[in-house]
Amino acid sequence: MKMKKIYPLMSLLGLTLFLSSCLEEGSRNYSESSVVYLDSGSGKIYGKTLLSGRFITSAQMQLMQPGTFKFFAYSWDEEYGTTMIGEIPADNVNINSDPVDVSHTTLIRATPPEVEEPDMFLALSEPFYANDEYYFGDHWLFEYAYEARKGEEALIEVYEVEDPESAANEVLLEVRLIIVGEPEPGASLTPRSDVIAVDMGPLRDHYEGLEEGKRDLKIQIQYYNKNPTGLMKLKNTYPLTIGNEA
Repeated sequence: MKMKKIYPLMSLLGLTLFLSSCLEEGSRNYSESSVVYLDSGSGKIYGKTLLSGRFITSAQMQLMQPGTFKFFAYSWDEEYGTTMIGEIPADNVNINSDPVDVSHTTLIRATPPEVEEPDMFLALSEPFYANDEYYFGDHWLFEYAYEARKGEEALIEVYEVEDPESAANEVLLEVRLIIVGEPEPGASLTPRSDVIAVDMGPLRDHYEGLEEGKRDLKIQIQYYNKNPTGLMKLKNTYPLTIGNEA
């Protein structure tokens, strides 16, 4: 299987969501902690690790839901062997921590609602994604930081913004932070950070239905930031390849 290009997610505030691998010299043995995308094939549920690109599986993973992301620690020794997923060997790993669910949302193909005082991010990362609708199920991952009081939590919504100045292949998205819940009396604001997986399938479905042929959408992403205050855009434009060769 040809690996697709992976666009990097940059750590903002030291989250341990990334590869921490310990390889024994002269062997393939390893221990890692990583976000893992769950998929199914050849009658098995298996995982695709985000940064190392490994395929892994285990008895515990057979109870997990394909199409979701989880974060956990796992290890592999050569004596554990592998399981074939199609033509790809997946390492039979031991899971060494309780899996943590990664939050999920779906792109909304509508202009975001107007708000007088939008909740603001402390920071928003560039997206981590594979430019392929199959590898991560058309999901993009964002790491973000915000402030909230005890009793509050963050919701993330992602909208497609109408931009009359955009070309036909240009798309502007807005990542919206919404603080919900009832803060405890006297609670102070504290910084927090998290990761969200965004299903970009509705965007692909819409634009593939407009015309045939393979092409790239150019995605820009805006969000409300606290410091400096205001509506900002991530510095890069992110390609999303849609359609098939004629």
